[in-house]
Amino acid sequence: MSEIRRRTPLHTRKPLEAPGGAARIAELPFLGKLVLRVDPQAGSKAVEAATGVPLPAEACTATGDADTAILWIGPDEFWVITPRDGETAAAAALEQGLAGLHHQVADIGSYYTAIEIAGPRAREMLMKLTMLDVDARAFSAGQVAGSIFAAAQAYLWQVTGDDQPGGPAFRLFVRRSMADYMWCLLAEAGFEWGMPRQTPVGGETWRLER
Repeated sequence: MSEIRRRTPLHTRKPLEAPGGAARIAELPFLGKLVLRVDPQAGSKAVEAATGVPLPAEACTATGDADTAILWIGPDEFWVITPRDGETAAAAALEQGLAGLHHQVADIGSYYTAIEIAGPRAREMLMKLTMLDVDARAFSAGQVAGSIFAAAQAYLWQVTGDDQPGGPAFRLFVRRSMADYMWCLLAEAGFEWGMPRQTPVGGETWRLER
């Protein structure tokens, strides 16, 4: 009987770092990711009681911290991010707390993976891949936005500020089918600072438009 192994979309990839810590990328395996649909006015107290984190009060922002957070995606749509393998308990607590209210809780952990992009040059790397304004004056710690990165749709969350040791840290949530493509593009975006280029696992050929 064959052994069943749980693998992330980027299980063949190892974290990469540019010389001197200019930038680094790594997959964050098995983070819990839940889509929550609820009227924020009706469900805010129940959500905070279930997760320990309040719903974001402002559009395109996040509440909580790097371990447990809620990301604003739309007027009645949020993503609940939990520590590794914490999604089952979080989903059960939300379902219990929101019983009687019109809502939806869906586990999307196997559909999306998270790539962390961090370091003093992380922001410049992202600028090469998207038309989203990620300049520090427009996008700062705690902000969230969905956009197109190269040819992939993804969600970007800035977790820590530029003033933190080691530079800012971002999390890019991308569909698993586009994960390796995005990994290779991020490595290419960091090549300027010495990050090693990566070869797509499928053998595709492409180049980063400049």
